Amino acid sequence: MSHIDEHLEVQCPLAQAALRLRHFFQSHGNAAGDVARLALGVDLPLPGTAPLALARSVIITMQPHVLKSDMTPRYRVQWAPEEPGPFPLFAGEIVVEASEDYNDFVLRLWGDYTPPLGALGKGFDRALGNRLASATARHLLGQIQQHIEQAFEADEARKLPSPS
Repeated sequence: MSHIDEHLEVQCPLAQAALRLRHFFQSHGNAAGDVARLALGVDLPLPGTAPLALARSVIITMQPHVLKSDMTPRYRVQWAPEEPGPFPLFAGEIVVEASEDYNDFVLRLWGDYTPPLGALGKGFDRALGNRLASATARHLLGQIQQHIEQAFEADEARKLPSPS
């Protein structure tokens, strides 16, 4: 098992985080907002050449995971490739965390994955794979961030009074 822990700040009020996150999953999957199909990918830097883009279509499942001490949303999350092949299986959590003020929040993805291909995969993971896994997690967080921020900005723009 290998571990990743990535986060980024989302420019949207903390109070809207759960609704916006569920909407992201609904717009990429089922109506319940607990299954999404996305392409996750990274650019693989190869010395002396242009980066090689790697992407796989994955199925991501998300379930609310409430702890008594939580003041913000938490979800169990898993992903696996839609088509069989060498791609890490991931299990962890997406956690919404408070930021410096209530106008934004931190979205954190952390968990464990199993490198594919047995011992060969473990060696690759130590050399490069863990960095690719972290980049893949950041890619997912970036997709979520972009979706939430665009939807929030569009909603706020509709609130502005029209010029007379």
